[in-house]
Amino acid sequence: MTAYRWFPGAQTLTKAEVAVPEPAADEVLVKILAAGMCHSDMLYYDTSFQHTKTKPFIMGHEGAGEIIALGESVPSTYPDFHLNQYVVIHARNPCLLSTCPVCSIDADNLCARYFPCGLGIDGSYAPYMVVHARAIVPVNATKDEIPPPLAAVSTDAVLTSYHAMKDLRAGETVLVMGIGGLGINAVQIAKNVKGAQIVIAADLRDEMLQEALEVGADYAVKPEDLGSLLYNHGLNVDTAYDFVGVGSTFKSVLEHIRPRGTVIIVGLGATCVELPLVPVTRKEVTVKSSLWGTKKELEEVLVILKDKKIRPLIETRHFVHALEAFEDLKNSRLKGRVVMVL
Repeated sequence: MTAYRWFPGAQTLTKAEVAVPEPAADEVLVKILAAGMCHSDMLYYDTSFQHTKTKPFIMGHEGAGEIIALGESVPSTYPDFHLNQYVVIHARNPCLLSTCPVCSIDADNLCARYFPCGLGIDGSYAPYMVVHARAIVPVNATKDEIPPPLAAVSTDAVLTSYHAMKDLRAGETVLVMGIGGLGINAVQIAKNVKGAQIVIAADLRDEMLQEALEVGADYAVKPEDLGSLLYNHGLNVDTAYDFVGVGSTFKSVLEHIRPRGTVIIVGLGATCVELPLVPVTRKEVTVKSSLWGTKKELEEVLVILKDKKIRPLIETRHFVHALEAFEDLKNSRLKGRVVMVL
């Protein structure tokens, strides 16, 4: 089969012919129907990112498809799994063991026992993918209710935003910095799922500000206009989400958060950002980080999508155009999430 892999020293995805994998006893073979592309893929092409991989692997950590083969022990361990079942892949790939210090406290998004699928081990940029059965989540909807491209992005682009907003309280005023593949979902989750009173979207691109307004943002401005917006409308930002994660965006959310407000960093646009201690201390600001999402939260996200509470911004391209799509992602030429369909 044709797959798109990471190779050591390569500057972009590498197209390769590899054997169709066979599932081990505790694995399933999934026929991939849609695979989303994420900016996290770029970490493996960033020389400052420290990792231990030396062998090629198939990329892609947003996958949706159908089970077409079950490992010999799967039917007894997961009796609800069956052939042709519509599923998504929780590519965080946690161990889910009761003895795990993070999985045992419902923080399996932090489990580092195994590499994530597509970010260290073979992922979904291929027609077929083997996955440990523990990482499979049934969609429990038809393909008309949740089309495969939408199911694919649920596993990260929606899940990551949903997890970041898990503690958001109804009635808050929220700032979403960065209206991309995740930020556009965050606007809708804050407004339609969490009950935020006011949602402010900030981005440098006029077209994305318009998209934010169309999906429910109350205000949409460029970062340099945030101060005047808050002043003119008498607004105080309770919680701010940085979906970019670079020095300028982090500085902006710190500047505009209210005293004793909360800033949550989601984007990983830079390896580090500066924390100005005096301004932050004067406000007693809480700064938190957020990573991906749990398997249980992924199940909840699928229900939200089935109920049409959010509408992710998706661009679909055929699998054969993966290299071009990857270059567009790398060079910031995309409005939302690009999804390859097979």
